[in-house]
Amino acid sequence: MFGALSTVDILVIAIYLALMFCIGIFFSKRASRSTEEFFVSGRSLPWWIIGTSMVATTFAADTPLVVSGLVARGGIFENWMWWNWGIGGIVTAFLFSKLWKRAGITTDAELIELRYDGKVAAGLRGYRAIWFGLLKNVLVIAWVMKAMAKIVVTVMGWDEGALLFGINAEIVVVLLLFLIAVTYTVLSGLWGVVMTDFMQFIFAMGGSIYLAVVSYTKVGGLEGIREGLARGEFDPDKVLQIIPKISELSGANPFTEFLILILVVWWASYTIDGGGYLAQRLFAAKDERHSTLGYLWFSIAHICLRPWPWIVAGLCGMVLFGVVSDPETYYPMMMKAMLPPGIFGIMIASFFAAFMSTVDTQLNWGASLLVNDFLRRFVWREKSEKQYVMAARVIIVILAVFGALASFAVKDISFAWKFIISVTAGIGSVYIARWYWWRVNAWSEIAAMVSALLCTVIFKLLSGMPAFAGKAFLRFPYSTALTVAISIPVWISVTLLTRPVDEKHIAIFWKKVRPGGPGWKRIRERFPEIESSGNAKSTAIKIVLGIIAINTALVGTGNLILGDRRVGVLLLSITIATFVSLFFSIRKSADL
Repeated sequence: MFGALSTVDILVIAIYLALMFCIGIFFSKRASRSTEEFFVSGRSLPWWIIGTSMVATTFAADTPLVVSGLVARGGIFENWMWWNWGIGGIVTAFLFSKLWKRAGITTDAELIELRYDGKVAAGLRGYRAIWFGLLKNVLVIAWVMKAMAKIVVTVMGWDEGALLFGINAEIVVVLLLFLIAVTYTVLSGLWGVVMTDFMQFIFAMGGSIYLAVVSYTKVGGLEGIREGLARGEFDPDKVLQIIPKISELSGANPFTEFLILILVVWWASYTIDGGGYLAQRLFAAKDERHSTLGYLWFSIAHICLRPWPWIVAGLCGMVLFGVVSDPETYYPMMMKAMLPPGIFGIMIASFFAAFMSTVDTQLNWGASLLVNDFLRRFVWREKSEKQYVMAARVIIVILAVFGALASFAVKDISFAWKFIISVTAGIGSVYIARWYWWRVNAWSEIAAMVSALLCTVIFKLLSGMPAFAGKAFLRFPYSTALTVAISIPVWISVTLLTRPVDEKHIAIFWKKVRPGGPGWKRIRERFPEIESSGNAKSTAIKIVLGIIAINTALVGTGNLILGDRRVGVLLLSITIATFVSLFFSIRKSADL
């Protein structure tokens, strides 16, 4: 039944799981004190815990599978679908992280009624609680559970439809994962989440690096990869491209896709201002400095440290196994083929770590939205803190059940990623504007969301019609860029045609958060004694240096691995120089 696992492997996994449970039990009493302890760790976390927790959360069981699958389907450059987020991460670190901390809220949905007024704002807050806290959250939990089920089924060597204890093996796996993740999340709240995240990141990253090194050596290094790809009916030159070659800018090709991703998608995404579960970490920071440094560390680790071990393992899987029906299984196939007993158990435990670090965050964050922005705000008012904590624990269980059930409907994990990006395209522009233009109101956000949703539905319907079959503008990321082009004029028009936020209300927001920029001139002139946020020139310099540093580190490391050492050394030299400049720029900043 567990033939792929040795006794040592099983022991390693058992010790790891027991340790996670102990951490949950240790923090359970502290988390039970109040919703502030349960959801934002008493607002007392240091930057290194914040940043590492963010990295661990975004390092889910699905991530290595999707990355290796993207490489097999289109080449290394396909990963710019998520590498472009590094630009937004640097922008968020220096523009938005301090603003989130100053807001003093518990969830990003709570910002809506701090920033806007009236029944429309209240309705939007409730909608966001349901959409992000329940619907999107369940989808994320589902694809992460699906990825973990794929890993376990593949490494155990089970066939599709295999039985375990007389039940479908995948169902058994999902149920076990459900019990593991839910138990300590229910017990310990965000305290348990961030503390286990720190250990889980070390486990997961260490396991990924080990597998990459062993795999790379096994296939004979870069030369073996190139020869093996050619034997396996892959095009080595296409697969190994980090940045697509410049070709005609008219029409659909990899380079125009790359341009859309780095010029449009990164700022059009709903994650551009660091909202969602990432903002939850910023609310939990000790102070503004720790929120900024935490998000900066997350951005560096997210883009510079994590991807190449997954890519190398995926490439080696393509060499050893050739073309397979599901490219997202390359990674677990390599684990099974390459790792000896004991190390294999550590690697399985590292994937449990990656899985749990994402699911526990999604469960806690989803519960925070549903309790703070729906239950407490609209349905179950003026109850005790202990009652709200108990409600959060019940909701965590409900979300996990829905996520487990939905995981059976998820087939292609990368499709789920693209769907989320598409249905929220263009929303990022209004999220930026709400911090830097006083005129933005609740209708602005509603218009952007409705526009993106309608565009996604319409493009999907058109793609199924013979007259539009194969049209590039209906395919990701072109459809995303078109959605952005449509949604921005729509939400700006709606903004100017609807009532602005009451100036008394907007003044309260401005005095509390103190955003800068010319968009607040009208409000700022009323309160000359209050300084706005930061120095624009200094902030711009830090953003530029940060973007250069993380992208040259990413591409430079790839060039070293893939054999172009001269370019790799040059780019990494630029990385070092820009990181040093960034360090001194941060030290000189009075606002840090």
